[in-house]
Amino acid sequence: VVTTKDVYRTDPDKCHVNFVVQDSGWEGRMAQALEQHPQVIAYAKNHGLGLEVPYTIGEERRAYLPDFIARIDIGERGPLNLMIEVKGHRRPTVAEKTTAARDYWVTAVNNLGEYGRWAWAYCDDPEMFSSELDRVIREHAAEGATT
Repeated sequence: VVTTKDVYRTDPDKCHVNFVVQDSGWEGRMAQALEQHPQVIAYAKNHGLGLEVPYTIGEERRAYLPDFIARIDIGERGPLNLMIEVKGHRRPTVAEKTTAARDYWVTAVNNLGEYGRWAWAYCDDPEMFSSELDRVIREHAAEGATT
C-alpha cells in the first residue's frame, strides 16, 4: 500500500482488499465491526473503487463517496448491499449527502432492480457500530417479511 495514512489489515475471509486506508481511526473500528459481524458476507472501504453519489449544494455539483460498502445476509430475499458513512462529527454537507445517497440514489437503484437491494447507514459512534449494523439488518429483514 502506498499511502501516508494509517491502514487496517483486513481479514481475507471478509474483504478482498488487503488494507483499509483509514481517513480516521474510526474507519479501522468499522472494519473490525464488519469483520466480526456474523451476517456480513463481505465488505470493502470505498477507496479508489469509483462508487460516487452525485449531489448538489445550490448550483454546485459535487460527488459523495460513502466510506464502506458491505454485503449483508439478511435472509430469504438475498443479500443487502449497504453503503456506510462513518463520521466523528456532522459536517454542514451531511444533510445533502444523506438525502442524495439514502433518498435518491438508493431509491433509484432499488427501483431499477438490476443491482440487488441497497441501503444506506450513518454511523457516528464507534461503540454502536455493531448495534447499528444489527438495526439495519432487522429493518431490512422486516421489510422482506412484509413485502
